[in-house]
Amino acid sequence: MKLKRNQILLLTVFLFCALLSYGQEEEKAEESLLESQKKDKSGTNPINFTYDYRVYFESQAFKDGGGSQNRAIMEFRAPLGRDIANVTGEEAGGPWGSLGSRWAVRMRAYYNTVNFNDAANTTVSGIGDFDARILFVAKANKKFAIAPGLEAFFNTATNDVIGSGSTVLAPVVFFGFFNWLGKYSILAPGLQHRVSIAGNDVNQSVLDLYYVKMLAKGKNWLIVNPQPVYDWENETTFAQIDVEWGFMIAKAAGLSGYIRPGLGVGEARPFNYNFEFAIKFIWR
Repeated sequence: MKLKRNQILLLTVFLFCALLSYGQEEEKAEESLLESQKKDKSGTNPINFTYDYRVYFESQAFKDGGGSQNRAIMEFRAPLGRDIANVTGEEAGGPWGSLGSRWAVRMRAYYNTVNFNDAANTTVSGIGDFDARILFVAKANKKFAIAPGLEAFFNTATNDVIGSGSTVLAPVVFFGFFNWLGKYSILAPGLQHRVSIAGNDVNQSVLDLYYVKMLAKGKNWLIVNPQPVYDWENETTFAQIDVEWGFMIAKAAGLSGYIRPGLGVGEARPFNYNFEFAIKFIWR
């Protein structure tokens, strides 16, 4: 039976609300754990909420020799609450006190260049779609965490061929398993459902299988990140598989970088391969 888009969205929202209210006990212990993770400036822990600025570049080769896309991306992540408390003059125990370690936002802006292998070798450049995400840590201890969130993709591209043509809402939930697959490792699978609210029809479920292993006392890390996708609109499945090698440049300053090659898998894949490299600055 093919599920309708609104049925999947309602089920996803219900699960999201249930996770949002889960685990309010042991709050002080969780806050202590989350604050202690601020010492990690690699940017690899999805529930370590710090101020984080990234600039990265990605190149993709479309399947069937259709052309390529290059993207320059600026990303900013920040915890909520800490600076709100400062502005409002609230003390540590005030209503904004715990937001900084439990809530965070992420925003990304894109500049895209698409090259088509047509008779005219057409090239189109411009501002791409904008996306933003809010994430909440509902439960955390030394071995396990749950973090639901909501992501939105906005149809802001200056040209249709460098954007998706859709405005999309995407509830998501991450599960964190710490040191389950080796010391200094994190397994953080994420479940997300993407549904368009305007523009082209989008109705996809994504399983984000994220594994990171810290190496050389935090100076390097390895990430393996398969992302299978089921497209309910077209009843097709494809996947993206990325592998990241990260390195600290100046740990005291929170400066690091990474390289991240990837492959597209499946007949419905949008590209054959991609390659990404980035510089990150993480502080506070």
